[in-house]
Amino acid sequence: MIRYIYFHTLVFICILLYADNLAHANKSTSQLGIVGLNTVPSAWMDDVGTFRAGVSTSDPYNHAFIGLQIAKPLYINLRQSMEVSSITENPTRVYPGMDIKLRIADETRYRPEIAFGMDSILGHKRFSSEYFTLSKRYYNFDFTGGLAWGRLGSAGHLTNPFARLSSHFENDRDYNNENAASASDWFTGNDIGFFGGVEYSTPVDGLSLKADFNADAYAGETLSSDFKSPSPWSVGFNYSPKEWVSLGASMIGADKIMARLSFQGNLFDWNGSSYKTTIRDESKRIEDKDIKINGTNITGVLHLNNYEPSTLQIGRAAKSLAINSAPDIKTIKIIPMNNGAQSTAMTFSRRDLEQATLRYQGSPEEIWQDLEFTPQKEINFSNSAPREYKILPELSFSLGEEETTHLYRAAIVGEEEKKWGYGFLTGNSFRLNIADNLHRIADFRNINTNSIRSDIDLYTLNRINMDKSFLSFLNSPLPNFHLAATVGYLEEMFAGYGGEVLYRPHQSPFAVGVEGWNLYKRDPLTALSTGLYPDTYKTGFLNLYYEVPDTNITAFAKVGRFIGGDDGVNFGAQTKTSNGMKIKGSFSITNAENKDVFDSRHNMYGGLELSIPFGHLKYIPQGSAARITTSQMGRDDAAMVNKPIDLYDVTEPISYRHLGQNWQEVLN
Repeated sequence: MIRYIYFHTLVFICILLYADNLAHANKSTSQLGIVGLNTVPSAWMDDVGTFRAGVSTSDPYNHAFIGLQIAKPLYINLRQSMEVSSITENPTRVYPGMDIKLRIADETRYRPEIAFGMDSILGHKRFSSEYFTLSKRYYNFDFTGGLAWGRLGSAGHLTNPFARLSSHFENDRDYNNENAASASDWFTGNDIGFFGGVEYSTPVDGLSLKADFNADAYAGETLSSDFKSPSPWSVGFNYSPKEWVSLGASMIGADKIMARLSFQGNLFDWNGSSYKTTIRDESKRIEDKDIKINGTNITGVLHLNNYEPSTLQIGRAAKSLAINSAPDIKTIKIIPMNNGAQSTAMTFSRRDLEQATLRYQGSPEEIWQDLEFTPQKEINFSNSAPREYKILPELSFSLGEEETTHLYRAAIVGEEEKKWGYGFLTGNSFRLNIADNLHRIADFRNINTNSIRSDIDLYTLNRINMDKSFLSFLNSPLPNFHLAATVGYLEEMFAGYGGEVLYRPHQSPFAVGVEGWNLYKRDPLTALSTGLYPDTYKTGFLNLYYEVPDTNITAFAKVGRFIGGDDGVNFGAQTKTSNGMKIKGSFSITNAENKDVFDSRHNMYGGLELSIPFGHLKYIPQGSAARITTSQMGRDDAAMVNKPIDLYDVTEPISYRHLGQNWQEVLN
């Protein structure tokens, strides 16, 4: 009980401490957590990086949700809907779901905002819906209208137009079926429904009034019980006393009440960073043994650290060579390396650097225009670097369980890494387990020695465990080709060996790679969980990456075999800001046929990962970050190794896209 209270108190304090650091959103959500009116979604989207978390209640459900505007056109919402007879009682059933909303078109003077959304694209089909929605602002009024399939359109105002294409779309979906929502349910149903409404922003700051009507017939509830569905209309309000918190309430029909509380803020406006801003001596950036002079050119090999922006380090190294070079030197060549992976060489004009730094007559844009990129291989690999230390608080939780309400785990990881030269890297970390409720998993899952991750609760029994201890070798044997090999304790639950190869053309948005691992399960009942079970697990993937144009977002797909022997694909998107903030959203689809306690078949899983840097704080090591993960916990299907070295992440700071988007740092 003390650990439970400690954990929830810590979460509440974090919300209060960081609220003022977050940018404020002026939009509010529907009862399911998607931006909208009281009971229906609107077409509006949040600013990129907006993070929301909240709860709502309306008979017969309590809803908990957390969402993120991961990119301009995409919002992802993770939700757990709990069936209750009273707000104070424990739920009788839980219905998890992942909801998404995609922007189709921005609002213009004459065109409304247009969006397409899917409720429970992953999860239980009780709340599954597909919809198109339009919203238009007129002075202080926001008007919304839409068309929905599935639950949100189950009132049936119109015959499903897709039924003319195939009889498949005439099939009404069974909202009480225990199998998870799947693509075969999309746009099905003999009838579809309309929804709409309006929101009025009052003269009172932060207060708006909402009214809407929906086409939710509560089909699952009325068929399984004596539940009486409410009237389709609702009226209510939303009030934001502070821009980071929203309170809402509404009457649904004449006899039901909905109440909602949510917190929101923009993660990209976090004023922290992974490194400390200090005045540095520019007289020495590269060791003498990593410098070569050839005629009027001087070349230096720069070994990047893992916390400062790469363009900041490159710019300071180039200025250092310019300041300390002989007068006849005309060009400065920098070869950036990150953990042994080598980038294309970058040749600066010495005149451009001196104009910008000594005479304040140049700009990063002018330096970029004259910059030359050329493949380079004859370099010195012998440079080592000081140890890097990090503190990594971790919070993991799940709203995606059907058998229980939320699962959570809090821990603190202390980590150190050392670059030894010649491409060798070692890393060690220890995990302090603080609090969790993972004991619930044993109540509803079959846990045995063949478990992949469902025995995760056993790894919290030791207060301290060794998290990782590994040796890696990284190299770029050919231009744009990178390889990494790693052996040791790779993550908390697995040891073993393996590696990957990545082909990442310097000025192409595409990259491709392969990886393979031979793993041994760690024994959680041994000291520091260092013991190993004899059985081996083999896993491997073909990795595909695509840099989305004009963004710092990378879309990826990994096709292959998961740890448990099931085959499938993992795909999603990830991004990293200049201050070190990382965001990743992913889905996995597997051919596994395992079922839960309700005899429900699931083969799709999803989640979000956030990394919030705070290495700028006094007494905190640079590179430190808080890591937050929300996904299904303790699942044996679609399991992937949390490899300590990821080649795409290693090469991102030296990629053409990253350098170009963060080039303003080059003169800082």
